[in-house]
Amino acid sequence: MAASLKQDYANILKVRADLIMISPDALEEHRKYALTLFGEELPYLYVSDRNLDIARRYGLIRNEEHPHGGFYYRSLWILNREAVVTHKSVPWRANVQVEEYQRLFKLIGSELGEWMATCGLRQTEKAHAG
Repeated sequence: MAASLKQDYANILKVRADLIMISPDALEEHRKYALTLFGEELPYLYVSDRNLDIARRYGLIRNEEHPHGGFYYRSLWILNREAVVTHKSVPWRANVQVEEYQRLFKLIGSELGEWMATCGLRQTEKAHAG
């Protein structure tokens, strides 16, 4: 998901929208993740929700742990310039459903993104060992 959003971030900016990623991961963990996989930091704003306050407030905590780990639902929230929610998808399944990913771009009036599971990833020894 991060790879595709990184690639398609320019499309989001073209329509005067922006992207904020909120995660329970610490800022340094997120930075290390980006540097390891992409060789650079991700271009969009990242907010750490370590204490899960945002997740609790917006109903994003899962009852059961996700198979890949974690209790935080991925979600998509689109707000207008007045900060009014105009669309939400909880859970947002864009990491496995291309149509869900493309819907983000349709909703903001952008060119469609190019969802790719490994877009922009650096080839690492670990990736080849798998």
